Amino acid sequence: MTLNRFVRPFLVLLCLALTQTVSAQDSGYKIGFVNTARVLKEAPQARRVEERLKAIFEPREAQLKGERQEILALEEQLKMDGELDSNARRKLEREIRLKVSQLKFLEQEFREDQNLRRNEEIRNLQKVISNVLKKQGDDGKFDLILTEGVSYVSDQIDITAETIEMLKQLSSTGETAQ
Repeated sequence: MTLNRFVRPFLVLLCLALTQTVSAQDSGYKIGFVNTARVLKEAPQARRVEERLKAIFEPREAQLKGERQEILALEEQLKMDGELDSNARRKLEREIRLKVSQLKFLEQEFREDQNLRRNEEIRNLQKVISNVLKKQGDDGKFDLILTEGVSYVSDQIDITAETIEMLKQLSSTGETAQ
């Protein structure tokens, strides 16, 4: 009895939803889908973001690598110099611990700076993509453009290639999407 009380309203809602779906198809709505992962992989703006981030953070990454090499050299020196007196040995161990501590701090600071800058660049890129999608929706007279959380998309409504092409054209003219 109680199960029936819940099943009946559910079935009514399901029938209404199916009716709405059929009527949406009959009325000729224009729907498009854009694969944002593909756009972020193929758009020239996305490649430029990656190149810019690499150029910004490569020197710091090289500096961290140099610091790591220096620590490894000190550790190797500690292993090889078995004749060090206990005072010199403690001093070298203390220097290594200090450098390891400093390196950990620098690495954490580097990761935080890198993540902040990457997120900022991605937000800017998302604004450009969003503006292109709006223009594409207006120009193509779309009623709906979906970008994520879709289980299946037919080739008929996938407009990812067109979006990437618009981004390429926008990139070549040096404009930003309005």
